[in-house]
Amino acid sequence: MTSEINGNASEKKAPLYMKIYEIILSRIETGQYPENSSLPSELDFQKEFNVSRITIRRSLKDLEDAGYISRKRGKLAKVMPLRTYSNLGEVVGFSTSLKKSGGRPSSIILQFKTEPANPLVSEYLQLPLGGEVYFLKRLRLKNGRIIGVHDTYIHPQIGCLIKPEDLDENTSLYELYETLGIQIGCADEIIEARIASRQLKQELFISEDEPIMYRERITYTADNKPIEFSQNSYRALDYKYVVHLNNTR
Repeated sequence: MTSEINGNASEKKAPLYMKIYEIILSRIETGQYPENSSLPSELDFQKEFNVSRITIRRSLKDLEDAGYISRKRGKLAKVMPLRTYSNLGEVVGFSTSLKKSGGRPSSIILQFKTEPANPLVSEYLQLPLGGEVYFLKRLRLKNGRIIGVHDTYIHPQIGCLIKPEDLDENTSLYELYETLGIQIGCADEIIEARIASRQLKQELFISEDEPIMYRERITYTADNKPIEFSQNSYRALDYKYVVHLNNTR
């Protein structure tokens, strides 16, 4: 058994499968087992840790359930990309959120155009039904890999200030707003799990049974005027929200 498992007195109280889980997870998080690489075989882990196959399988199952690895019968377990973390208490964009979690954000611009405001956009951006709104569609990438699709509707008073050349693979809309003298104040969000549409499955390269995390966000200026409504879809295994809770009693 490795010295990693032996640990200190308090760690010895933990079950073997949990100790092995923590060791493998640490190797994933430190890059010893990089994203999209294959883990050693169950037999290799058995020999390394001097434990039964049942123990190793329990450790790997828990890692799979937590979204760190994927397993298929007859194949080596594969390391999944580490999830992007977003704090629900902060009004930050995709780029800032991803950088905070150690990732490299980028985008592929699919569309930037004007179109008539549909009923939902009209309500959220306080525009006349059918009035002009600016629409931006982007694929969002983490370390060069597509993990999300953003459909963003921008209030015409702001959209008219944005030039096509302002938008490239590194553009953060929130940072662009700041350069235009617009101060972000707050945002309202709705988050839910969904089954991806056929189009989303193609855009995100996901399988039939893979879920997505869907987020709607209305962004307001410091004086509480809506400037942006976005509909964002992410691969569920690539994105996680963190919430800080206070005891109000």
